[in-house]
Amino acid sequence: MKFSCAMLLQLFFIFPLFLSAQPQTDKKIKTYEKLEHLTIDKIIYYQTPYYLYAHKPVETQYKPTWYWGYCAKNYPPAFKDYAKEANSYILPPKSFSEKQLSDYESKFKNLKPQDYPRPNAYCYSEIYFTYKKLKKKYLMVLSYELEKEIPNLQFNRLDTLKFKMPKDQRIKSSQNSIDPYAPLYDAPAHINYYVLDSDGIYKEGDNNEIYLNIIKDGNTNLELRGNRFDHFLKMLQNSSTYIRSYITDGTRFFETDQPSRDGITVVGGKRKMP
Repeated sequence: MKFSCAMLLQLFFIFPLFLSAQPQTDKKIKTYEKLEHLTIDKIIYYQTPYYLYAHKPVETQYKPTWYWGYCAKNYPPAFKDYAKEANSYILPPKSFSEKQLSDYESKFKNLKPQDYPRPNAYCYSEIYFTYKKLKKKYLMVLSYELEKEIPNLQFNRLDTLKFKMPKDQRIKSSQNSIDPYAPLYDAPAHINYYVLDSDGIYKEGDNNEIYLNIIKDGNTNLELRGNRFDHFLKMLQNSSTYIRSYITDGTRFFETDQPSRDGITVVGGKRKMP
């Protein structure tokens, strides 16, 4: 079961990209907002993360724009007729045959949480951007995938200073304080990419192709920094505005915030949709 599960994941699941945070002398390092060929259109910060367990979106009242694209490659139970519907949310069109999708759905039903090495996924950001050359719109979703659940995780409670500590010092500090967020400091941030199609739906795209040809614009000497959570907070601080999302009494809310040297000003009212 373990071997077949690994093969299944390799064939059907999206493996999000890991972006190196280590500077290299022969590489040009930039953050996303500094890429001249991209325009950042909107940023959503999930202060209360959007949580998925074993690929299942746990929230039922709110579905992000990438929900159907994600489920098309990861969570068949979201669909009434997965084999016939899933390709409508995957790019390029008809990426899989109905038989492939049907076979995956059958195998998915036999998977158990222990078959996933890191079943707990915490989405902390959506970054909407335009590729200027083609005037085409994309979305990157940043998340952490962890082996164990962190109950009631709130990213505003994360001690971002620990990201800058030497690893051994950070581990010792976390052990002494019993920091529940300790697994986040050394976990790689995962990125999934989505493409806004002509029908107005964000669909699951080819991660590798988008990263190499859109994000890096074909430049093999370009390295990106900004996927780690403390880097992401710097992006928020340098933004004119961003949307912050949190859950209160079981309901997800959104508000538009404007950062400044004096702090954060709420410029958009509390609402249930971005």
